Amino acid sequence: MGLDVPWGTYGIHGTTREESIGSAASHGCIRMYNKDIKELYKIVPLDTLVIINNGPFGPFGTGFRSLKPGDRGADVLAVQERLKELRYYKGNMTGIFGEDLKNAVHRFQEDKNLEIKNTITREDYDAMGLREFE
Repeated sequence: MGLDVPWGTYGIHGTTREESIGSAASHGCIRMYNKDIKELYKIVPLDTLVIINNGPFGPFGTGFRSLKPGDRGADVLAVQERLKELRYYKGNMTGIFGEDLKNAVHRFQEDKNLEIKNTITREDYDAMGLREFE
């Protein structure tokens, strides 16, 4: 089964490595016990809306990660949304750290007298007003 999100497509599937379930061992896919995925496949209709909640605190509920060009995810999307609110980001809301987001980050960093770099670090999150537990 597949999940389509703005930054890509990910699978919900079984695994022959059951010890990997619940860990960050893939590139974003959701691994389940084979018996459970077979049952899920029988009862979930095509085009069912799936919501993945990264804990009760949203995209930063497990902490900030240092973002760099090429990164994808809900945290990148949250940065795009914030920089759009602050009138720095004018690109599409993709959840992908591309050239357009990098340019917006550089302008933001320059205006806030932060080190101009290709990464988004804790200092940048703070300056944007983003908090881990919003």
